[in-house]
Amino acid sequence: MLVAGLQDMLALDFMRNAFVAGGCIALAAGLVGYFVVLRNQVFTSDALGHVAFTGSLGGLLAGLDLLVGVFGSCIGVALAIGTLGGRGRGRDVAIGTAFAWVLGLGVLFLSLYTTARSAGSGTVGISVLFGSILGLQPLQVTVASAAGIATCIVTLMIARPLLFMSVDPDVAIARGVSTRALTALFLVLVAVTVAESVQAVGALLIFGLMATPAAIAQNLTARPWIGMALSAAIALAVVWAGLVLAFYIAYPASFFITALAFAGYLASQLIRPVRRLTTARRLAALVGTVLALTACGTTAPVGSTGSGKVEVVAAENFWGSIALQVGGDHAHVTSLIANPATDPHDYEATPGDARLLALARYVIVNGAGYDAWAPKLLDANPAAGRRVLSIGDLFGKREGDNPHMWYSPSLVDKVIDRIASDLGKLDPMNSAYFQQQAAQFKATGLKDYHDTINSIKQKYFGVRVGATESIFAYMTPDLGLNLITPYGYLKATSEGSDPSSADKAVVQNQIANKEIKVLVFNAQNSTPDVQGLVDRARAKGIPVVRITETLTPATATFQEWQTTQLKDLLTALGG
Repeated sequence: MLVAGLQDMLALDFMRNAFVAGGCIALAAGLVGYFVVLRNQVFTSDALGHVAFTGSLGGLLAGLDLLVGVFGSCIGVALAIGTLGGRGRGRDVAIGTAFAWVLGLGVLFLSLYTTARSAGSGTVGISVLFGSILGLQPLQVTVASAAGIATCIVTLMIARPLLFMSVDPDVAIARGVSTRALTALFLVLVAVTVAESVQAVGALLIFGLMATPAAIAQNLTARPWIGMALSAAIALAVVWAGLVLAFYIAYPASFFITALAFAGYLASQLIRPVRRLTTARRLAALVGTVLALTACGTTAPVGSTGSGKVEVVAAENFWGSIALQVGGDHAHVTSLIANPATDPHDYEATPGDARLLALARYVIVNGAGYDAWAPKLLDANPAAGRRVLSIGDLFGKREGDNPHMWYSPSLVDKVIDRIASDLGKLDPMNSAYFQQQAAQFKATGLKDYHDTINSIKQKYFGVRVGATESIFAYMTPDLGLNLITPYGYLKATSEGSDPSSADKAVVQNQIANKEIKVLVFNAQNSTPDVQGLVDRARAKGIPVVRITETLTPATATFQEWQTTQLKDLLTALGG
């Protein structure tokens, strides 16, 4: 069963990429990390993680590839640290202060990058902070693997003098070891390892790969060469075991990697006093533990249906609900984001999600930067014959445009027709059935939805309303309402950035002077600033209508969800 489970995993491109790149990264992190712990430079590796975060975003702002920013910034700063020389409290304080500023600069870069594009761009910051090993693209896999192997080779080449210098630097200098040059080279190796490790576990979790396996190894043996090998083996084991666990359990791989490393550290602390254990027996126990953890997920992976229907995966449940009703009895639809509490902008895909996308024949994504994680997973696992519908591409929307297209009734009708057409091409035998389903869905399923829209348009055409973000902007033209909130305010709130003072003043004056009849707000993005605006409106007697980005409740159909919100709006306007 274990062998069958591994074969199932390795049949998927994104898992093979993760194992190859993750393995090379782990070996490098284990070898370099051994000397990081031995030399008490764990703080330096953590600080370089901050640099990786800032450098990646700075590179993107400059129009460079993310990898260029990560590697360039880490190596440059490592060389700068190497020139400082020496150790001591004053040096550490100076470095710590500088790196705190660097991290703050990274936050600024993230804000600028997100504001210049769309809220979906914020996922770049999330992936850098916490890793995205399952979404590695071919270039990233090649770079990570090559960098990992090269780092291992160079580390082994300088291991003897580096070990000498780490244990007794004064004697090393007396024996002619060029400590300054060797220190600079070692810091470059640390920088490269941090840069490549960011792709696996993220800038905030570097310890999990660089420090913890080395600390375990040093708890188990005092022999440096055995310790180096053991550190690399432990790092490799936790990465591969973490990937296996993440494949079967819907939690991030970086969590499992760091959790396994921490569990290993606790175990090493417990057995450290037991000196009678041989290294071979310790290694055997470690391997046994890893195999046990790996074997715990040998049941059938999530997403195996064997239904014989067209397998459809929608990134969001509002498009999934539509696809389900168009596909009827001849399509099996799975929506990845179905929890009303989930923010699609910041969603972190699981291995189960990646597997579903890899096996799907038809994939529907929103696009326009809204679910930027989905195209990455699709690119990481190309599949022949799979059709992908990007709603943003369908309507010519790009990053920076309003991505909330499911709030446009006229666009929704066009999406229904496109889904029916695509399903018919995938299953020609039932093409007429899908067209019939689409026609019936629009005529019957969406009847109350369109009737409510028409009622609002007939009764309240031209009435001025306000909103807290751009989610409602697509709906107002079809409703005939006049949305007077500045679009800059709507866009900024939607993307999680701070609106300008001028826009804030306009919105507050509109409420204070009761220039709007209704205020519409997204309950799934209710920041303190937005809640304050809602409280002001209610205090002025302005009705507030609550809407959400995803189906609420999660069991509702698209039309039930939207019609309920529209009827609430109709009531707020006066019925």
